[in-house]
Amino acid sequence: MSVRPYSFESPPYLDAATGDPDDLASLKFLLIDPVADLRHTLAMTLGQYGVRQIEQASRSGDALALIRRTEYDVVLCEYDLGHGFDGLFLFEEMRRHDLLKASCAFIIVTGERRTQKVLGAAELVPDAIVLKPFTGDSLYARLRRALRRKRRFQPIDSAILRHDFLLAIRLCNQEIKQGGADLLEFVRMKVHLMLRIADWAGVRDLCRTLLAKQDLPWARMALGKALFEQKQYPEAAELFQSVLAEHELVLEAYDWLARVQQAQGKLDDARNTVDRAVARSPFVVSRQRELGELAWQTGDMGVAQTAFHEVVGLSRYSFWRDPADHGRLIEVLTARNELGEARKLLTDLRRAFAGAPGQECMGLLLEAGIERQSGNEQAAREKLGLAQQRLDQQESPPDVASGMVMARALQQLGSAEAAALLMQNLLRNNHDAPNLAGQIRALYQQAGQPEKAAELIDSITGDIVRLNNEAVQLARSGDLAAAAELFLRAVADMPANVQIIYNTVNALLAYVNQHGWHASYMERAAELLRRASELSPANGRGLQLIEVLRKTRLKYGVAS
Repeated sequence: MSVRPYSFESPPYLDAATGDPDDLASLKFLLIDPVADLRHTLAMTLGQYGVRQIEQASRSGDALALIRRTEYDVVLCEYDLGHGFDGLFLFEEMRRHDLLKASCAFIIVTGERRTQKVLGAAELVPDAIVLKPFTGDSLYARLRRALRRKRRFQPIDSAILRHDFLLAIRLCNQEIKQGGADLLEFVRMKVHLMLRIADWAGVRDLCRTLLAKQDLPWARMALGKALFEQKQYPEAAELFQSVLAEHELVLEAYDWLARVQQAQGKLDDARNTVDRAVARSPFVVSRQRELGELAWQTGDMGVAQTAFHEVVGLSRYSFWRDPADHGRLIEVLTARNELGEARKLLTDLRRAFAGAPGQECMGLLLEAGIERQSGNEQAAREKLGLAQQRLDQQESPPDVASGMVMARALQQLGSAEAAALLMQNLLRNNHDAPNLAGQIRALYQQAGQPEKAAELIDSITGDIVRLNNEAVQLARSGDLAAAAELFLRAVADMPANVQIIYNTVNALLAYVNQHGWHASYMERAAELLRRASELSPANGRGLQLIEVLRKTRLKYGVAS
């Protein structure tokens, strides 16, 4: 994962007043456009206004590679990058993975006036949109305006890049109080930050207030996300559908609508929604992955094969490859008796992901499935035995995607008990993971045992709910030490369950803030937050608890 790890230290924030927006000679520019002639013309135009440092990229992958090693001051990106890619998606990827420095101005260049409507519905927007055709003077004016405006937003961006979201929200509130031409942009940024820290109720209330005064598509998107997290699915679906009715190119709305439909158990509707998104933007890995999974669950193996093939191809040169994508395609190829292709892909899996956690076990199980399909029962049993040995030796549970590939393979190979144990482990450590329950239901549905899925899911989630309720009762009765110890035992049993980790940290910090400094509890809290940050880097609750940890240390005068 490329997200910069959170530091418990507190270096000084960047000075928002540095840099002269009128002096372009000292700034580093990145131009992104699939057409070489257009890049050359734009570079020549910028050179007339003093720009001296320019690099170019024709594809989003090349742009990501460049921006990972160079801190640019300005990115000028064509909206239509060809092959289903667009500049807004690239911008969101860069922000999601913290690849843009705080002071970088990201500017979309487009000849499509409807692009403005698409960007107007997005939750987070670039710093400027430049419509073609444009003159050199108009481009220079937009650059200066964007860079000057960026200086006002820079303290907020600096806080965001350090994952100090609560400070960023406070800075937004200060700017909102001052008012001015950018007032609504600071409100939009505040809403985005509240979503990042999982303040669902706060987003809901603020967006309802905003929408009562003005129809803002981005506020409808944010409200829909908050309602989804609060399991208010019908209203969330209506909001996403309303955005799509007006802005059919807001692809994020399709993704969220499909999530809602899956949560409601409407798999055919979700499949239709993802189909519509893929038709408009076919070269996005996450969207093709979702299409493949839904096609698998609804029994359309041909579409599943095509989708997972696209996933493997698109991610081949990506920074965020996942061995489970190879595994899913091998599953489909084996089920469709395309064993030669399955073996070739298995070889590629082992070469490309050598040493990756769980890869050896998954590869053995997939190989066992290929051998059985080939009629080589003895080889299948040998591979299955080796895989089960590796699975028993693993110290930590596999990730959800790889784990479900292994669970399906075990089920297909007749090791139903081992499959159930693995799925129990996955649920215990990821009980709130999106679509995990749906994948388990689909596995048992295909095995003709739908009742076993309900039994498994209800058992694990019921245990976790009872644990939380017991700890809450202990805390309410004033026995914070017992609540903390209960959660510490739970996190030892479920070391990858992010929500249990956060509940444990919350209990430890509550004890310290009420009863006084406890060095081992504070060390354990910091250790658990680091683990949770690795498992779920942008989780909103974790970001809040990091701030509570910092304030607790300050309260007792203990340095980070």
